[in-house]
Amino acid sequence: MSATTNRGEIIEHTVPAVERRFLRRPGIVWTPGFLIGVLLLAAAVLVLGLYGSTYILALGSKVAIFAIVILGLVLLVGFGGQISFGQNAFFGIGGYIAALASTSWGLPPLVGVVLGALLACGVAAVIGFPTLRLRGHFLALGTFAVGLGFYAFAVSSPFFNGFAGIGGIPPFSVGALEFASPFSKFWLCGAVMIVALIAVSHLREGRWGRSLRTLSSDEATAQSIGIDVHRTKLTAFVLSALFASVAGSLYAFTVSYVSPETFSFATILTFFTMLFIGGVKSVWGALLGSSVVTVIPELVPPALATWEPTIFGVILVVVLILRPSGILAGKSAPTPALSKLLGRFSRNGDR
Repeated sequence: MSATTNRGEIIEHTVPAVERRFLRRPGIVWTPGFLIGVLLLAAAVLVLGLYGSTYILALGSKVAIFAIVILGLVLLVGFGGQISFGQNAFFGIGGYIAALASTSWGLPPLVGVVLGALLACGVAAVIGFPTLRLRGHFLALGTFAVGLGFYAFAVSSPFFNGFAGIGGIPPFSVGALEFASPFSKFWLCGAVMIVALIAVSHLREGRWGRSLRTLSSDEATAQSIGIDVHRTKLTAFVLSALFASVAGSLYAFTVSYVSPETFSFATILTFFTMLFIGGVKSVWGALLGSSVVTVIPELVPPALATWEPTIFGVILVVVLILRPSGILAGKSAPTPALSKLLGRFSRNGDR
């Protein structure tokens, strides 16, 4: 029997299914469905930019900005299985550095975006190196401390102007091209969102993405086939910080104002509500979740504004019961409690 045959038999009989999934060829990103989805999304962004009102365009820009952050969380939480409650810090770093670069340092907006991204990635690497060795709720608490620490720093630091924040941020521009009008800001945010969506989809189906999904299923298995677990986790953490930082810079240039309240504990909850409503492992779910959480408050009558957290709480609970992995998570079985309840009704109906 040849060595190749022996190796094939060993893999087939001793390697679990999750390892065989890793050993397969990379998946195809540009399926007909994905291509149609991207084209429809691009057409929607184009048409909405041409015919949308100023209010709709401002709302759409926020949806696109938040979707970029959630795409980073899909990469980290959905594909990598790592919980991070510190994304508001990286979102804030991108926003504040872009604001300072444009208003105080006299730098071009693009340089501010790059500086914010580099700083966010550097901070993520420094923080993630020890933090990602933790597991479970210890990891969640560690990253949560990062988010709260950034908020406290933004409030107390005169460098960030405290609660007053930084205003008068000029619109994003590249040379003579300035994105100052509502439709140009919307197109910019929409274009970056589409690029981020395509990038995450390619990362997921590439070799690194398969490594990330393998360690999410079983770290011991991933190590047994030569995956550097810690490096893969750290790379995912840094990439998610990059997405959040770019989104924060876009937010600063779109709204023309940043303050600590934009990057508070409420922002962390908002991000995860978007993630779990749309779909933890779905790139399209990032767009759906950000749309739902951004648009619903605009539809709530002023008399019910105080009930907004309750409304979102009910929506989130219902989604987690019926679709534990999110609305667009593909095959998603009900929770055991719901399965038991449905089974009881089914037995009663058969009597």
